[in-house]
Amino acid sequence: MTNTTTIELPSNMTTAILDTFIHDGERLDDLEFNGMSIISHKEKYCFTSDSVMLANLVKAGCRDTVVDLCTGGGIIALLIAAKTNANKVYGIEIQQDMADMADRSVQLNNLTEKISIINADVIGISKLLGHGSADIIVCNPPYYKTSEGVSRLNKCIAIARHEILLPLQEMIKSASELLKYGGAFYMVHKSERLAEAIVLLSKHTLEPKILYNITTGTSDIADTFIVVCKKGAKTGIKVHNIQHI
Repeated sequence: MTNTTTIELPSNMTTAILDTFIHDGERLDDLEFNGMSIISHKEKYCFTSDSVMLANLVKAGCRDTVVDLCTGGGIIALLIAAKTNANKVYGIEIQQDMADMADRSVQLNNLTEKISIINADVIGISKLLGHGSADIIVCNPPYYKTSEGVSRLNKCIAIARHEILLPLQEMIKSASELLKYGGAFYMVHKSERLAEAIVLLSKHTLEPKILYNITTGTSDIADTFIVVCKKGAKTGIKVHNIQHI
């Protein structure tokens, strides 16, 4: 879900200043919330409605530290910082060009005091940020296992969509190490991998508490799911169905 219509520049943002934020091949997409926008690139991975739905479900208080794993262009970090009372939001992105683009979006929206973009590998991220240092972790990870079709994609999109650098089990393990006991973990993924995800989450003490099955259009078959887990919680899950148009 992207909106590439022309957006009105902030009152303090001249065209000359904007040119310092936008690089060749990039564009501004309107986030349709409080005049916010995000920098995207036509040949790189752009945010989808999955990320927006995930961000909109996150509940964060004024003392909470939130970490967005696989932040990409920063859409989830931006929305959480703008829509919740989170004290601090970290966006972790392994691809340097995507991390740079996300950082410029943070600057563009005047959120540098609340959001920090870190160009780093998700695997072992607790060594950098501190074991058990996050109150909330959010992730829209690569959906697909590595396949022959990956070679036909450009490198940036391939890494974002496929588990070339970050297998699901490694992401979940790293999230569990980073999350404090009793903390919340939010993840969106493809429904075809739900069983695999539930097993891995439970293995790493991220107990699924709420499951949202998401259907699209008129289909009654779920295409994606969002799961909300609590670290160290007892078993027991509530299931909701959401139709996304």
